[in-house]
This record gives sequence, structure tokens and C-alpha cells, in this order.
Amino acid sequence: MSKTIFISGGGTGGHLFPAIAIGTELANNNCSIIYIGSKHGIEKKYFKENSLKYYLLNIKGIQRHLSARSIFTNFLLPLRFIISYIHSIFLIMKYKPKAIIGTGGYASGLPLLAGILFKIPIMIQEQNSIPGLITRKLNNKTKNIFLGFKETGKMLKGKSLYTGNPIMTNLKNYNKSKCKEKLGFDTTKKLILILGGSQGARAINNYIYDKINFFTNNKLQIYWQCGFNDIKKIRKIKHRSIKITPFINDMSTAYSSADIVISRSGAISISELSFMKKATIFIPLPSAADNHQEINSMYLEEKKACISLKQKNLVKGILEKKISQLLSDKKNIERLEKNIYQFSSKNSTKLIVDKILEGIK
Repeated sequence: MSKTIFISGGGTGGHLFPAIAIGTELANNNCSIIYIGSKHGIEKKYFKENSLKYYLLNIKGIQRHLSARSIFTNFLLPLRFIISYIHSIFLIMKYKPKAIIGTGGYASGLPLLAGILFKIPIMIQEQNSIPGLITRKLNNKTKNIFLGFKETGKMLKGKSLYTGNPIMTNLKNYNKSKCKEKLGFDTTKKLILILGGSQGARAINNYIYDKINFFTNNKLQIYWQCGFNDIKKIRKIKHRSIKITPFINDMSTAYSSADIVISRSGAISISELSFMKKATIFIPLPSAADNHQEINSMYLEEKKACISLKQKNLVKGILEKKISQLLSDKKNIERLEKNIYQFSSKNSTKLIVDKILEGIK
């Protein structure tokens, strides 16, 4: 008889994809998985397209920018909180889960809180070097916290275990030249993969857009995931060496084809890039909660495993200089590839799932 387990989390790919990785492995171990996300996150589309069993809460996170819309959204937060908490209680009463796993994001906290009420084992997968709000508030009530960074455990009182971050099981490292050819690129030229996370990164997009001549004049190729919000503008660029897409489904081919990656420094991006052994220039999202993205990337830079560049410093032309320096000698790239691979966690998902199963026997 299968055991029902709730997995709550989402809002962004950084919280959603760990949930999917854990859920997939649990399902392979005869567990019945029900995902819980937000009506306002990317999980709404993902769950439906992949025919997963799920429920969506009408909850949004705190809006940190100042506008009439964000003020109104924050005003509604207490009401949404109460309604979503009650919704979570009803779901628990209906399905009687053996455990509830939270992977972060504004949808993850309420099922965890409801689980505490029913004395159901709750566990958290914390991706970042700085623990998020939900992890900080509930860490002494969890059965286990699975850490993406070793140092995070020093900030928590609850029982924690370093596992590394779970990545999708279908992520594979392929031959670089064959992947460039598959994507329609010239195998003899350097390729830069530009990522802004699952939703794009407007500041990075705008900067690359304005400086596109640097790339074309230096005969660099670009594979550019710009997100759905900026696709209309970015697609105005027409050049045979530049391919633009709002979202990349086949990340194995994308990563494998790249000589250099430019990316935000969310924890899951770091985990995937470590696994794929990629020389990366991280541009942390400055508005990330607790500045965790900059802390993530600075930690790696201290270990000479990446280049970390503050977004505000883009205007100084440092990005172009760093790219030129990396490409001036292949040993520069090889050094970053070797060092970032030290942070690769190949067995993270299995470690996490084994502990979850152990906790619900």
C-alpha cells in the first residue's frame, strides 16, 4: 500500500524543481505524491502540463517593491494566509499524509504549519546558504532539514543534514561540439549561455541587449534564455550566431554546449552548474531575500569556483572584461570548471528520499 506524502513549494523554478526531483524519487519508492503550490507561481503551468496530482493555494509572497499594486497585494496577505491555511487543513484531513515536505517559496509554509497542528512529520529542503524565513521559523519543529550548503546548519537549532541540493535526474553531460551542432551553432566558435532563472532577469537582459555588439564583434555565439516577459524586445535582435528563447526545456543540451555561462546565483542554478562542470559568471539578484544570491556566489568565488559580479557594476563594463579574460586562455575556463565541480552533489536526491522514508516508517 502506497504512502501519501505532500510536497509543498514553488513560486520560482528554484523551489519547484527540487520538489519535483524529490517527488519523482519518492514515487519510484511506492509513495503517492500530492504537490501543493500557489495559483500565482510557475508551478500552476508545470503541474498541469506534466499531469501531476496537485492543489494550488491562493497565496502570494510579500511584495518588496513600492507600488499601488504591491501595497494592495500585501494588504490582502493576512486574508490569503488564513484561507490557504484552512485549505491546507482540509487537504490533510482528506488525504492523511504520512509526511509533509517543504521546498521553499510562499506556498510551502502553510501546509507545513497545518502539518504541525496534526502532529504529522514535517521536513524542509533548504537550498540556500542563508536559510529562508520558513526554515528559520519552523526549524525547531521539523523532523529534518536537508541543507544545500554545509554552513547553513550553523544558523539553525533544529536537526539538519547536509545533502546538497536535489537536481533533476534527467540532467546529463554530453559532448560539447555535438550539442552546439544540435542547436545549430558553429562548433569552432565559443558559445555563451545566458540564463536568468525560470522567469528571466530583466537587468541582465537589458544590459546584454544594449551591449550586443561586444559579442558579435568578438565572434561570440549566444544561447539566450530571456524569460517570457522580455521575449518581445529581445527577439528584435537578428543575428545568425544568436539564438533567443523564453524558456529552455532541454537543459542538458544547453549546459553541455556552453563554454561560459552567465546566470543568476540561485541555489539550484549553482547545483546544476556544479554538476555540469561549467565556468560561470554569476550576477546575483540584488533583491533576493536576505541577499542570499550574493552570499551564495561570493562563497563560491572565495573558493575560486566562479566569478561573482554585482548587478550594479554591469555599467562599469566589468562583464565584458571578465569574458575576455576567461577566453584569453583556456586554462582560465578549465580552472573554474574544475573548482565548481567540487560542489557537485550527485546523490542529493537519494540521500533526501532515504531520510524521508526512514522518518515515516
